[in-house]
Amino acid sequence: MDRIFTKPRVAAVSACVSKNRLDLSELADLYGEATVAKITKVTGIRRVSVASKGTTTADYCAAAAKRLMQERHIDSQSIDGLVFVTETPDYIIPHTSAILQERLGLPNHALTFDINYGCAGYVYGIFQASLLIESGYCKRVLVCAGDTLSHYVNPADKAARMVLGDGGSATLVEADEKMRRSAFSFYTDGSRAEHLMIRAGANRMPHEQGVTDVLHKDADGNARTDEDFYMNGLEVMGFALNETLSSIRETAECIGWELSDVDLFALHQANALIVQYIAKQLKLPKDRVPIFVGETGNASSASIPIMLTGTFGGQVLTFEKVLACGFGTGLACAGGALDLCGTQVFELMED
Repeated sequence: MDRIFTKPRVAAVSACVSKNRLDLSELADLYGEATVAKITKVTGIRRVSVASKGTTTADYCAAAAKRLMQERHIDSQSIDGLVFVTETPDYIIPHTSAILQERLGLPNHALTFDINYGCAGYVYGIFQASLLIESGYCKRVLVCAGDTLSHYVNPADKAARMVLGDGGSATLVEADEKMRRSAFSFYTDGSRAEHLMIRAGANRMPHEQGVTDVLHKDADGNARTDEDFYMNGLEVMGFALNETLSSIRETAECIGWELSDVDLFALHQANALIVQYIAKQLKLPKDRVPIFVGETGNASSASIPIMLTGTFGGQVLTFEKVLACGFGTGLACAGGALDLCGTQVFELMED
């Protein structure tokens, strides 16, 4: 089966983060100066974007989408698809994409659905939009991706609090007649799902007072309840440092590229150490592997568009061969080989 797409193009990328930033140095009294200094050095993260109470992923995505449509003079009625990618929806019911359809003024006949995905979610969103374009069902699809995981981080969990950032994005994928080639590859290992999880609060383990809301402390001094975000840092890093390399190679192979031919590697911004390790292991030039995590933190499925807007904001890209790769929750990897020549990238917004 031919796995190459030729009809879709990524036309524009916009992203928005919280104007509220938590400077990690402010946590020195709480966690100790040595701990803060160590995490900052290893991750490259100096500040994290923190959503205010009541602000959701959809708010950031809506802001990013409205700017994209306004700047490109796009009639909202011309958008016939909306894919919302997040692990932090507005509600359990209904799907947040329905809420965004109304907020953005999209037509009632527009296809709308949510994808529950984290760090690899941006690539999944682009893939889904590409399927809709390739099939001919849609002409213009908005991919809105992001997370506000800080709402689920226990203040006593320094491992997560000093890494995770909040934000959202909007990417316009539309039909194009220039036969732009794109391809994707995916990898999932559900046997390791427990290493990135919010264990309680849904149907498998509903909230139970005195059980799921009890604070537990781990060997590293991080404290959280079963209703809080949990990350086994060593396991997740091991996955990222191993499986991601294979995912990148496979994606390049799918489209027939050599890694040396790739103009830009748009990698999930988990932390600086992981991105640098991937670049080193694959012998990639540093200038082709941007790192933009220091001022926002790891923003899950929004991290790649945040990196693009933070690094290339205000530009029209000239990269014909771009390899994007997201990795994390699932545990999963997703790679996308994309042509971003002519893609308009707006400057990173704060809201």
